[in-house]
Amino acid sequence: MKNYLSILLAVLGHFGFATFTASAHPGSGIIVDVQGRVYFSEAGDIDARLPGAVWQIDPQGKLTRLHEGGAHYLTLDANRSFAQTNLKSWFGARLTPWLQRVDTSDASLIQADGQPIVMHRDGSLYYAKGNLEISRLTPDGRLTPIAPALAADRLGGIKGLAFGPDDSLYVACPSAVLKVATNGTVSTVVHPITVPDCDREFPPDTPESHSPYLRGLAVDARGTVYAAATGCRAVVKITADGQVSVVLRAERPWSPTGIAVHGEEVYVMEYEHSNSANREEWVPRVRKLVRDGKVTTLATLPTSQGRPVTPQRRP
Repeated sequence: MKNYLSILLAVLGHFGFATFTASAHPGSGIIVDVQGRVYFSEAGDIDARLPGAVWQIDPQGKLTRLHEGGAHYLTLDANRSFAQTNLKSWFGARLTPWLQRVDTSDASLIQADGQPIVMHRDGSLYYAKGNLEISRLTPDGRLTPIAPALAADRLGGIKGLAFGPDDSLYVACPSAVLKVATNGTVSTVVHPITVPDCDREFPPDTPESHSPYLRGLAVDARGTVYAAATGCRAVVKITADGQVSVVLRAERPWSPTGIAVHGEEVYVMEYEHSNSANREEWVPRVRKLVRDGKVTTLATLPTSQGRPVTPQRRP
């Protein structure tokens, strides 16, 4: 076991991680496919008794445990462009971070630990290398650096990625949202972000400059950004001209961590005790916000005592 962890940490170090603990924070992976099925990741521990899972909520509201073993980030590979054998091989050769394919009935999901990922409609996968740089990975294994002038280190690192309707890539940092155009030009959508009436609940040792500690984000067809302000227990709406407003708040002890947009609907993944060091206190739920402001809870997972606890090892 000790050798396994040593190898894993060495590989992760190769990609720029100063430290890595899969249990350091809950997941922010949530997506909605064209059929309206919701998928979300419940982040687990490496070699621990709570492996997490990937879950599906169908349009009728049925909750299904789709895959044993969950990670922090999730994206949809609608055309099944990436093969699991390649993902495993590239990781073993230290070419890419840890990525895993999870098959659904008519598509695939890809989940990742440690760094945000997002799939472009052309079948390429973008990921935040070391949470500081962006790389583009094609299904045949070609890697290309994107936006070398991003300078995410000065903004606290990359916490979320999402594509907009014009193929621009949106980047969430703790207190900023950036936009990377198709030619690699970087612009600022908003920085810093101020959340009115913030119910402050930051991770330990978070600098004040990282308020409101943004994580997952999504962009609708009009280019409006929705972001999980985890440190303020809120979801913020950010217009193209940088105007910020709160569209949803979570009551204690819940905090939003992940966002997905489907038409006029905003789907929010939230966790209880998202800043707790105790993995067993993390309980995810999914809520839906519709245009008229109505909020519906689609699913809440049972406590850790009520979930399967079979150990799961990665990779």
